Amino acid sequence: MKNICKKLALLAIPVGLYLAFFIVFEPNNYFGLKRAAGSTQPVARVRAWQADPGEHLILGDSRLAHFDLELAQQASGRLWQNLAFGGASLRETIDLANYVLDSGSPPKELLVGLSFYTLNAGYDTDRMSALQDTLNNPLAYIFNLEYNVNALTGFTNWLGWLRQRAAGATDLTWAEAQVEHETAEWTAEDYVGADGQPLALHRTLAEYPAVIAPKCQNWQLNTAMVHKLEALAARCQAEGVRLTIVLPPMADNVKAEVCDVYGITGEMEAFLPTLAAWQDAYGVTVLDYEWAGRPEFDDDRQFYDGFHLDTTYGLPQWTQQLFGALQN
Repeated sequence: MKNICKKLALLAIPVGLYLAFFIVFEPNNYFGLKRAAGSTQPVARVRAWQADPGEHLILGDSRLAHFDLELAQQASGRLWQNLAFGGASLRETIDLANYVLDSGSPPKELLVGLSFYTLNAGYDTDRMSALQDTLNNPLAYIFNLEYNVNALTGFTNWLGWLRQRAAGATDLTWAEAQVEHETAEWTAEDYVGADGQPLALHRTLAEYPAVIAPKCQNWQLNTAMVHKLEALAARCQAEGVRLTIVLPPMADNVKAEVCDVYGITGEMEAFLPTLAAWQDAYGVTVLDYEWAGRPEFDDDRQFYDGFHLDTTYGLPQWTQQLFGALQN
């Protein structure tokens, strides 16, 4: 029996060491042992909210995931927490909204992202049940292959940062080095296409319509999700939660080369009165920067690609505009 116990103890040593390694380098701060997560994954953001539930929440896809929350607070007069994450479908956004409303600490206000892209029936991913399993079961998190790969990547990135610091190539702290940015100083090479011809826009922006076209060619309004969104609006009204639906801006070439070409513009023009009706029926605030109230941005300067604003030259301006509109 003693020999068995010794062998089990010896076996526990590498397991314990790997668990310690995993906890140190997993980027989502799942166990709440770090100051903040180095990730914008949904598990990281929901865990941060669970640890300190706030009253004003942002939900949506990547276009709402990178706000400077201090700037948002200055513009709106309220402290925000961001639960938006890259690739979030409308279904996932609504399910996450209901998840926080079902919690023991429901918010007072929700800012929910919506766009022609997430209204598309062809874009309807559903990962909420897997997310809830991970949130409720630490073992499911620890043994998840993706999060283990994230931890190994975090370790590799940390080694790279140490080498840069040692060589004097960066003065960023480790926390600063993990911040995600979508900003660039475009050079002359960025205005030349793959065929060698000059481009009117930088290549990342110019090529973006072709990137999203496959999802948009057979665009259909996801009526099931529209009904779910309306149900969320009714619930928020009944529970005294302020709901704002925001349609983020898109670059001009996305509208011209995708929305106009595939008939989405007409479909959205037919749908927008529905949102207007919800303002009267449920007290929803609708802020439309995608169609009716498109900001006069310099797309080539202020958009990183056709959907995402440059985090230096475009996003701060829209942050002030959006959250300033929420001030009252």
